[in-house]
Amino acid sequence: MKILLITDQHFGVRNDNKHFIEKYRKFYSKIVIPYLKASGIKDIICLGDTFDRRKYVNFMSLDASREMWFDPINELGCHMTTLIGNHDIYYKNTLRINALNELLGGYDNIDIIDEPTTRNFGGTDLLLLPWICDENSDRTLRSITDSTAPVCMGHLELNGFEAHPGHVMDRGMDPSIFKKFKKVFTGHYHSKSNKGNIYYLGNPYQLYWNDYGSRRGFHVFDTETLKTTFYRNPFDTFHKLYYNNGVAIPDEKELNGSYVKLIVEDKGDYVKFDYAVTQLQSLGVADLKIIENLSVELEDGESVIETEDTMTLLDNYIDEIDLKVSKSSVKSIMRSLYMEASEL
Repeated sequence: MKILLITDQHFGVRNDNKHFIEKYRKFYSKIVIPYLKASGIKDIICLGDTFDRRKYVNFMSLDASREMWFDPINELGCHMTTLIGNHDIYYKNTLRINALNELLGGYDNIDIIDEPTTRNFGGTDLLLLPWICDENSDRTLRSITDSTAPVCMGHLELNGFEAHPGHVMDRGMDPSIFKKFKKVFTGHYHSKSNKGNIYYLGNPYQLYWNDYGSRRGFHVFDTETLKTTFYRNPFDTFHKLYYNNGVAIPDEKELNGSYVKLIVEDKGDYVKFDYAVTQLQSLGVADLKIIENLSVELEDGESVIETEDTMTLLDNYIDEIDLKVSKSSVKSIMRSLYMEASEL
């Protein structure tokens, strides 16, 4: 039996940005839904964080999520089992009030997992774990200890894994708790990674500049072999182009609605450069940043400064200041605070 696995969809991300909504729509309408039709797969498991904001949902984003995802899979006769993630809950210490029950209760084909549950798919038992909080932590640990399922799927915060590119978590549960399972598939961290029997599947699309160049998409799980196949989302959100007295401009379909950095190495003819900028702007990019090669003289030579996302800027700032404590610890704290603030 084949099951489509998807996680951390974050409908409503980036303050309900319309460009991201259109990127989502393109991914589902041109990649995921056609794949479901062609493959005949009827079971979907979502590993949490279906929605982005914990406190409220924007009606435009909700309508778009129904139109591009929930309604089409319902019309295809697909059944979706979805776990509650940390972005889906209103209070941090309980799953009782959550976006999935409130917003998706009208869909008969959606099964919401709000407590540790074992389900059988194609003859294989799966232990399904929603987000672990104060209220359910003891119950979750007992379910892990008592489980005889060969596979666990959850929305887990485990230490030692890369949450975002360049940021390895030093907090969370000890991964050894899950060593009894043949395979563990989980959401929560957006970077796709694997250590031993534990697989972070990663979210389906690039959301921030530090996701540039990373491969995103969905997986298909085989209940007989316990293996997954990765299907890449070809629609990157972020692009870097290098201008060296000219630039090769990609196809309009690739850049439309995307975020672009034009990094100037050699401007050369100013008229030619201005024409290239005009061409890029005409392609409907969501945002175009022109990065001059700003070099600052440092004691040990030259360094090229390039504007990046908030978390990268924080890391760079910490690297440049004198501290009497571990810089890696400070980075971890700052990133944790940033992630915490982004959930508000």
